[in-house]
Amino acid sequence: MHNFTARIACTILALGFGDGMVGAWLYRHTPVPPSALVFVIACIFFVFLWFRLDSDSRSYQRSPFLSTAVVGLSVIAIPYYLFQTRGFRRGSIGTLVFASLMLGYTLMGVLGRLIVFAVRS
Repeated sequence: MHNFTARIACTILALGFGDGMVGAWLYRHTPVPPSALVFVIACIFFVFLWFRLDSDSRSYQRSPFLSTAVVGLSVIAIPYYLFQTRGFRRGSIGTLVFASLMLGYTLMGVLGRLIVFAVRS
């Protein structure tokens, strides 16, 4: 039932990798390339998709404000949702997993950039 969570997490990590590769390939010396905006929007889409699927599977009534906050302020809204639906203990674990996923996105971006720099040199 929660198989979608792993698939979405892998997709987000792949987006981070793609972000790093495209940014390094097309915008070699730019710290924050314009292509990053496209990848961030795609990442936010998958975060929202996970939120929607998870809230549906838990029969959680989503408010329009929370749905908007998940898109605009994911760093605050996702932990809030996790604590609301899972309680303190499982909400804390879920928040750590979410933070790890966001860190993984960044690290995959760095890995993608390093691979492109290694291939180009």
